[in-house]
Amino acid sequence: MIKPKDQGVPKMSSNQENSLKHQVYHALFSDIIKGMYPFDYIFTEKFLIDKYKVSRAPVREALTMMTENKILVSIPRQGYKFMQPSEGKLFEIVKFRSALECSFLENNHCYIKKADIDTLWELCDRYDAIPPSESITRWSTNCEFHLKLFTLYGNEYARTVLENAMNIQTIFYALKMKSHIFTVDLHRAMMDYLEKGQISTASQLLKADIESILCVSPWITKPESDRE
Repeated sequence: MIKPKDQGVPKMSSNQENSLKHQVYHALFSDIIKGMYPFDYIFTEKFLIDKYKVSRAPVREALTMMTENKILVSIPRQGYKFMQPSEGKLFEIVKFRSALECSFLENNHCYIKKADIDTLWELCDRYDAIPPSESITRWSTNCEFHLKLFTLYGNEYARTVLENAMNIQTIFYALKMKSHIFTVDLHRAMMDYLEKGQISTASQLLKADIESILCVSPWITKPESDRE
């Protein structure tokens, strides 16, 4: 819970407001992926102000961040609801991630240092320690691994685009697949080949890992226009 606002205190600085904005954002995102809201829930500024005990400004800014990151969409005179991508759009996101992440690995693997490899192995260990029944935690750790790997390439713009795409997947996963036991994980196999410098094989395993969700989700299908 975010610390309640005090009555009669001086106006907060811009840095304090910025900090509260991020606190609201992360608190709301955490509640969403824990499955605390149904897929058709409508969020309002008043609800979030009362829930997190903060002023309107950081709530409004957090909601703006949510819309920019493709998590929520604004509904005039109603509030905000989850962005609900079509099955075809989710398929496109998976394929986009596959192409983006594999291409960057193949072309920028030289930036990955020994210390980075160790950090990625630690994430593999964390993932393995999570019980299969805790599917949301496993999925979140899976996303953390992919974002950490991509961060090593030093392209902040591309990383932001990737994170936005993964945010859409995360919300979908939390709301529609939270009962699914997420067991497919090729991170260790990919890391073995990455550490050996066999980048082509590592890239193939990364692709298989990203696209494995297409095999376990009945909701993600190829767009009709692309089917034969």
